[in-house]
Amino acid sequence: MNIFRTSSSWFFKEAPVPLRLLHIYIRGDAIVLAPFILVLLVIGIFSWQWMALLFGIFSAFRSLGEMIYWIHQQFGNKAYRPYDFGFHKLDNNAVYILYQLISLVLLVISTGFVLYLLLGWQ
Repeated sequence: MNIFRTSSSWFFKEAPVPLRLLHIYIRGDAIVLAPFILVLLVIGIFSWQWMALLFGIFSAFRSLGEMIYWIHQQFGNKAYRPYDFGFHKLDNNAVYILYQLISLVLLVISTGFVLYLLLGWQ
């Protein structure tokens, strides 16, 4: 399957239950989160504590992000179309989710890096 030919109907289908434990709620979440989870697993090879810490940070921010997302769904306007990374068949709502998840992953990596630096200075 060519990932850039993903349709909105595929993107918004519910993910299987085991993936929901990893915060992948719809199939489209996996576009960003599957590589992130693989990175966490590689980190876990070297340090299960760092893997757990980063996943914990991710889980906290994901929950906050989901809450904000659903509040915006209730009250926000979806007229703006940001750059779609080549996912031309996705609707605006799908692109917004990709942006939310990319930002969240970067926030987790950044927070983890800051914590790593701070813990290293003790």
